Amino acid sequence: METLLKVAQLRVQGKPDEALAHVEAHLQTASESQRFLLMLQGLYAAEEAANDSKARSYASDLADIDASLRSIQPYVALRPEDLKL
Repeated sequence: METLLKVAQLRVQGKPDEALAHVEAHLQTASESQRFLLMLQGLYAAEEAANDSKARSYASDLADIDASLRSIQPYVALRPEDLKL
């Protein structure tokens, strides 16, 4: 949880590149639930840093978990079978 708060704090401070670095440094050792939230924060930080390739990478990874996430839609094609109606 502390890592997520630090990433969010860096984003609020206008330091998206530092937030991305923090996500990358902690992503592999995070628990499954924290990993999802870290990837989401990484996506937001990448968008704020105008790092399209990194944003697409996080969006792709997030799509494997839940392809209907609104945050990833600009980066991935939503398939009909991914919709949760």
